[in-house]
Amino acid sequence: MVKAIGAGALLGVVALASRYAPAWERPAASVPAPPCPTATAAEASSFPVPLAPLPDGASRSFPSPRAARFDADPALRGACPASMALVDGEFCPDLSYECVRPTDTVSCAEYARGKRCLGEPDHRRYCIDQHEWPNRIGDNPQVYVDWFEAKALCAEAGKRLCRRSEWILACEGPKRLPFPWGFVRQPSPCNVDRASIPFDVEAMIDASTREGELSRLWQADRIGSHPDCVSAFGAYDQSGNVDEWTDDLADNPGSSHPSTLNGGYWGPVRDTCRLTTTSHGPTFKFYQVGFRCCSDPSDGVIVPPPRPWIERKPDKSG
Repeated sequence: MVKAIGAGALLGVVALASRYAPAWERPAASVPAPPCPTATAAEASSFPVPLAPLPDGASRSFPSPRAARFDADPALRGACPASMALVDGEFCPDLSYECVRPTDTVSCAEYARGKRCLGEPDHRRYCIDQHEWPNRIGDNPQVYVDWFEAKALCAEAGKRLCRRSEWILACEGPKRLPFPWGFVRQPSPCNVDRASIPFDVEAMIDASTREGELSRLWQADRIGSHPDCVSAFGAYDQSGNVDEWTDDLADNPGSSHPSTLNGGYWGPVRDTCRLTTTSHGPTFKFYQVGFRCCSDPSDGVIVPPPRPWIERKPDKSG
């Protein structure tokens, strides 16, 4: 069964995929790492910096163009691990983007500047992975992970799956931008707007053919490939590359959609900071779905806990 990729086609496979998924109530226990596509020879040769093999158990460092800011400010130094960015800012619970240049393909090419927050801002201070999981420069972002697995992997690393509001604030920055880099979609410094490839649902569901199907569909770039695709707080690839699971239940304990997706992926889709996909349940997994983690700072600075975030109406206009 082959379908054309797109928002409608993706929704069309949810019912089929859910037949093979475990029950929503299952515990988020320790899980094995889901399969991750390996780079082709062409992809490896196109990576900007050749990466030497690492010994077993070793990790790469995480150079950041914003590291100097943290090194120079004693108040920020030591708040987060080197692989995470500190977010210290005001989350707006009620903000709408206004499109000033619509397009037939991805909804909007440019958004209005100067939009005001219509709710009471909520001060937040937390750490967020600089990159998509596994947060290692040179690796592929890990995909085909459901919401439970994402939560478990973050917990095993001593972190948590980011609240939806945390993810949005890290992406929008203090200026509350619709894209991490500004108001105009193109030219984009991120991995977006690549051509669609038809996918085979049965090949994805069958464990014996899944790895090959993931590799065939793969158009994400390795972590660290887009140094200019970065938010004001220092989080990379929050637009494009892969969709990212977020935790709406942590923001709203009464949420009817605990598992939410933010950021969009490499295809021609809407990928603003605030746009959220709420239609996939927590057992959904697919070839472009990944995640990143958040955690509390470790420098002892006390801030009030975040207020619950219950939207008047989910913003799907991004």
